[in-house]
Amino acid sequence: MAEQGWNTIDSDTAVFNELAKKLGIQNVQFEDIYSIDKDSFESLSPLYGIIFLFKYGRVDRMHAEDGNRPIDGEYDKQYQDKGIFFANQTIQNACGTQAILNVLLNVPGLNVGDELSNFKSFVEGFDGEMSGSTISNSELIRAAHNSFSPPALFVDEDKNQPPPDQDDKDDGLFHFIGYMNIHGRIYELDGLKSFPIVHETCNSQDEFFDKLPNVLGRRIAKYGNELRFTLLGITRDRLEYFKEIGDNHGIEQELSKREAWKKENESRRHDHLGLLVQLVKEIGKSKSDEEWNSLLDKAKKKGQERLFDNIKKSQQFKDQ
Repeated sequence: MAEQGWNTIDSDTAVFNELAKKLGIQNVQFEDIYSIDKDSFESLSPLYGIIFLFKYGRVDRMHAEDGNRPIDGEYDKQYQDKGIFFANQTIQNACGTQAILNVLLNVPGLNVGDELSNFKSFVEGFDGEMSGSTISNSELIRAAHNSFSPPALFVDEDKNQPPPDQDDKDDGLFHFIGYMNIHGRIYELDGLKSFPIVHETCNSQDEFFDKLPNVLGRRIAKYGNELRFTLLGITRDRLEYFKEIGDNHGIEQELSKREAWKKENESRRHDHLGLLVQLVKEIGKSKSDEEWNSLLDKAKKKGQERLFDNIKKSQQFKDQ
C-alpha cells in the first residue's frame, strides 16, 4: 500500500497538459470540447481520443451491481490479443490519470517517454487489474498526479473512505473515462469496468468523427436530466504545429494559453483557504468576544462600502 494517497484532480486543460508533460509524454495537448458534433472533433484533428467526465451515479451502480456489465456497447475480452493496453482503477481518485494512460498508451507511434515506455513493456501480458495495481504503486505516476494540490488535501487511502462511486448525499462522484479509435472500432476505456468496451466500426478518422457523437449521445441519454459532463480532446501539440507552419498569430495564442495554464496550476498548489482559516483562528485567540464582534461589524461595513462603490463605478461606466 502506498504511503501517500491520491488526491482528486480537476477536469481542466491546465492540469491535464502539465500532467502529460510530467509523465514524459511528448507532443500532445488537451483541449476543451464544448459541442458534441463532427465539426468540433474535426477541428482537433488529429484527434487521438477524448476524456469524458461524468457524474457516476445510480445508473452506473445499477450496472456495476449486475455483473459490472457495460451501460452501452460490448466487452472485448480478447483485447490483449490485439495489443490493447487497459488498466483497471484499483485506487480511489486515480481515474483522471488512468483515463489519460488508457488512451495515450494506445496511440501508435506516440512518444510517451522512457519511463512510460518501460512501464508499458513491464505490464505487457498483465490483465487490467494487475496493470492498474502497477499504476497505483508507481512513484512517478502518483507524484505527477498529486502535484496539483497542497499536501493538506491529499487523501489517506488507509483511512475509511466513502464508496468510490458515491458520496455522503448518495450523489455520484465524478469519474473520467476515455474514448478512442483502435483498430477501426470505437473503444470505451473505463477503469471501473472489467474490460475495454467496443462500440461502432470506424475505418477512418473521418468516420470516427461521424460516429463518436452518437456513442456519446447514447451514454449521456442514460442519465436523464443530468447536465454535468465535460469533454477534453487529445490532439498534437498545437504550439509546435503553428511553429511548423509559421502561423505567428497561432503561436501567440498558444503561448498566452500556456502562461494562463501556468498561473492556474501555481494557484492550485497553494492552500489559500487553509491559510485564511488559520489567520482567522490566530486573530480570534487574541480577541475578546466584544472585540471579535467589533471586528466583524467593521469588516461587514467595509464590504458593503466596497460593493456600493463597485455598483456606482459600474453605473458611471454605463452612462459614458
